[in-house]
Amino acid sequence: MSNRVEPIREKKHITAIKNLLKKEGKFRDYCLFVCGINFGLRIGDLLRIQVKDVQNSLSEIKVSFEIREQKTNRLNVIEINDDAREAIKFLFSHVDLARDPNNYLFYNTRKKFGKKAISRIQAYRLIRKWCKKVGLRDVRVGTHSLRKTFGYHAWKNGVSIEVIQKKYKHNSTETTRHYLGIEEKDVLEAYHKVNL
Repeated sequence: MSNRVEPIREKKHITAIKNLLKKEGKFRDYCLFVCGINFGLRIGDLLRIQVKDVQNSLSEIKVSFEIREQKTNRLNVIEINDDAREAIKFLFSHVDLARDPNNYLFYNTRKKFGKKAISRIQAYRLIRKWCKKVGLRDVRVGTHSLRKTFGYHAWKNGVSIEVIQKKYKHNSTETTRHYLGIEEKDVLEAYHKVNL
């Protein structure tokens, strides 16, 4: 049996997690989830994001930023789309984090405020807890689910596998298909949408 994690396939679950975190006043966690599913980064790179990466010297949220990926040592340009921008603004409006450009966006609340990011293990526990709370009990989820969710929904919205492959820096489209967990029912659904 494989221990590979899956993307969050249903938009209703994505919406439910967003609503849950907002309702519970989990500003950091809301931003982590929204940025995680919109940036498509590995969790180690996501957790390294600092205020200076997403906010310019005029205290405005940037359009994009560059991050050097830990695994590949390559620069990756991350576009900050509208949902991620709003999540970052939401976080900054509730938490005095933006005052120091070196603060981590996804800060550890038990350490000196903003100076240390949460750990991968803490992120894993949070993601599993959110998914369980919204009824995702039969789905294997973990930190990589955020990255996979980005690619899966990009594909569902018509972005080609080749473009997603390039984003993920995979060697083949087959690797990308397998990575995203594209199932036979997804392929059949695509056929049913085409009526020429």
